[in-house]
Amino acid sequence: MATDKISASASGVRGQVSLWRVAEPSGARTLLHSQPNLILYSWGHIAARQLGFRRQAGRPDYHISAMYLEFENLASPSSTVTVPTFTRELGLDYFNELIDSATRDFLRVPMRLEPTLGISSGFAPYFTDGVDGNQLTFFVQTSGVTGVHGKTFSHSVNSKIYAATLVAAPVFSDRTQDVVFARTTFSGANQVTKEASSQIGITWDIAFE
Repeated sequence: MATDKISASASGVRGQVSLWRVAEPSGARTLLHSQPNLILYSWGHIAARQLGFRRQAGRPDYHISAMYLEFENLASPSSTVTVPTFTRELGLDYFNELIDSATRDFLRVPMRLEPTLGISSGFAPYFTDGVDGNQLTFFVQTSGVTGVHGKTFSHSVNSKIYAATLVAAPVFSDRTQDVVFARTTFSGANQVTKEASSQIGITWDIAFE
């Protein structure tokens, strides 16, 4: 998997993903881990559609609007997931094929709030805090008890998050139109098991440099 610096040099976009434990019902967050992502080739299609076409009634909106959170149900919460390798060519076929797995699935979580706008490191001279910027921060947390392909997501079956993908969903009711923007996988030490008393949160910073 490419590093954050490699993905930035290849695409002009840089990302950082952070995992959180989100207590219920308080919503208090505990940071667990932070790491770079890989920007996928299809981000260019998202940018071209979003930047090049005026918004009109009936025309799809390609803003980032969802995350895929991949999980595996394990025999023991101490077990780790063997993560798949992937390249910048990754597309929807990979996620569709998870239907054939006996233990793996993914949550398709909508963005409930707009991202925050900020300034990435080293770019403060070019922007004014609170006015403009070049970095978006997205946040979602796990919700629901069933993955897209019908597998249970619960502490009772030791569901463990092992990967996350940032997605544009131009027609949210039609998953076949989703376009993937960026993805990352988590090593065994950084994978997070669902607990009864908490959810798993993802903060995703995307800087355009």
